[in-house]
Amino acid sequence: MKDIQLSHISVSDIITVLTPTCNFRCRYCFFRPRGCRNHPPDFIADKILKISEETGTERVLIAGGEPTLQEDLPELTGILAEKLHVTISTNGTRRDVLGRSTFHEVHIDLKALDEAKHIHLTGESNREVLECIEEFSGSDRIEVSTVLVPGLVDLDEIEGIAEFLSAWDVPYRITGYVAHANSLGARRPSADEIRAAARISRKYLSSVSTSLDFRRHRKRRMIVTL
Repeated sequence: MKDIQLSHISVSDIITVLTPTCNFRCRYCFFRPRGCRNHPPDFIADKILKISEETGTERVLIAGGEPTLQEDLPELTGILAEKLHVTISTNGTRRDVLGRSTFHEVHIDLKALDEAKHIHLTGESNREVLECIEEFSGSDRIEVSTVLVPGLVDLDEIEGIAEFLSAWDVPYRITGYVAHANSLGARRPSADEIRAAARISRKYLSSVSTSLDFRRHRKRRMIVTL
């Protein structure tokens, strides 16, 4: 058993476990790892289960970074899934690790259908991501998400993704880009633009949600470092 590198754990209405490393270099990534340390999967699982007992939170999201770069992710999820609802958020490039992991849901982030745009955004091809979606779309446990970036990942790109996903009619979530200190130089989409992207996607898919649907009060977020 190897160690898992962990950034930190945050707790609100879900326990979020964040790993620091990633194989993409996304130009709009806002994640900044905190005090990164290596721990055995059973040690991390014990801490998460203790947090669950203390807070009454029964859902855990494992994200990053890219959690499937942690080779012992299957050991961690195997322990957690016995008692908690486990969701993995991934860029879809490590199907081998994902396939050996235990989860109730998987959220795959598809930056762009057009490969040139995907390379521009991440520095990497989207071939593995598309193959991952195809492999896991036979399950009812998948959700695909895309960030709407005006002028780059625009309505035509969103429509292309929705049409691609229509082969399996998987749930699709569209999130509005949030500008911050980065090299994209894009603006934040308006609410009308996000709604338009959803309307277009619903021509192909039966379940489409957006970041506008998730504007609600959350519990105060607590940060836990190990």
